[in-house]
Amino acid sequence: MAELTTIFQEVWCQEQAPGDFKDEIIVKLYKWKENQQLCDNYRCISLLNIVKKIFTCTYLNGLNGCLEQGPLPESQFGFRRNHGNTDMGFAARQLQDKRQEMRNHPSSNFVDLTKSFVTVNHDGLWKVMQKFGCPERFTHIVRQLHDGMTARVTDNGMASEAFAVTNGVKQGCVMAPTLFSLIFSAMLMDAYRDEQPGIRVAYRTDGAEN
Repeated sequence: MAELTTIFQEVWCQEQAPGDFKDEIIVKLYKWKENQQLCDNYRCISLLNIVKKIFTCTYLNGLNGCLEQGPLPESQFGFRRNHGNTDMGFAARQLQDKRQEMRNHPSSNFVDLTKSFVTVNHDGLWKVMQKFGCPERFTHIVRQLHDGMTARVTDNGMASEAFAVTNGVKQGCVMAPTLFSLIFSAMLMDAYRDEQPGIRVAYRTDGAEN
């Protein structure tokens, strides 16, 4: 552990992540859907350097500590301490019951995000981290872990040529869910920032919209 502590302290002081921390091996897991020829029927998992996984665990603790200060909206329950799907499910059920007691008809909207982790824009992520008050050095080191990433895909014991990864957070990295939660929260906050209460009703009379 002393050696690992020394390495992690050097990364923190120099703000430079080792090159091995940026490399990943991608393995595919079949989802047991009908067509095995479709890429969408496989889930890709990144196999990461074990030292990097320990390193990112320590940084995840720091990130969670920063986020507990209140930058995330209260409605964000994903990948947060003392929050969970059970709490959100209970809240949704309570809202439904109360609306029914008032003889209203509640509506629910469910969104299934497709390939959400791999489509995260890096530049947008760094800006969001700064907006939510993450320390500049912390943000820079997380950026170091993503800038210049390369990956190889393995299949039947064979590995592909290395290719550059220019967007997304790594599935398999312990920080990935929280980093995605950050950028998704920022999107929701921006979407509801200028929200007007109520429902706008438009109608046409004599060809003119009112």
